[in-house]
Amino acid sequence: MRNSNANYNLKNIMNKAWNLFRANFGTFSDCLKQAWEEAKELVSAVKIIGAEVRTWFGWKQMGFEVMHGSKAVFQRTITDTTTKSGYRVVSYFTRSQVAPIAE
Repeated sequence: MRNSNANYNLKNIMNKAWNLFRANFGTFSDCLKQAWEEAKELVSAVKIIGAEVRTWFGWKQMGFEVMHGSKAVFQRTITDTTTKSGYRVVSYFTRSQVAPIAE
């Protein structure tokens, strides 16, 4: 039997749901649904693009920098309890848009 959750980081989804719940974004059920929707959007977008996709910060953690002038292949608006508006925009870049960080 194939694990249908293989492409999802369940720990991150649950952490996201608890963070939303603690910030009073609704019932825990609503927060869990929101966290799953965001995770599914990301996995779907990566499948459509068919390339390794990461955020600016994700590439930086791997020792790469996004090249100047690169346009994000897609953006998502996600719930973020740490911002004043409660949302933030996250941009994603492919490997062809990054270069190793020069020392």
